[in-house]
Amino acid sequence: MRHLADPIVKSVLREHYADLARMEDVLRDSDLDWTIVRPPRLTDKPVTGTYRTAYGQNIRRGIFVSRADVAHYMLWALDQPETFRRTVGIAN
Repeated sequence: MRHLADPIVKSVLREHYADLARMEDVLRDSDLDWTIVRPPRLTDKPVTGTYRTAYGQNIRRGIFVSRADVAHYMLWALDQPETFRRTVGIAN
């Protein structure tokens, strides 16, 4: 079923993903210290502080993450130089 749905989802969200790619290109071309955080499907569950992250890639089999955990990570990453000018995948 997943293989059947993938082309449909990609077709429907094509413009959305193209816009995200353009936004990331603008950031990469800037002189700013930026961090791009790429979560999968967001939930409204409370913060756990337990999540997986990976630089430069999405999380394998990462399906969900809470908004609270993404916020928790983003606040932590603010003053972490190793996250500057990097893309970070995050998921539970």
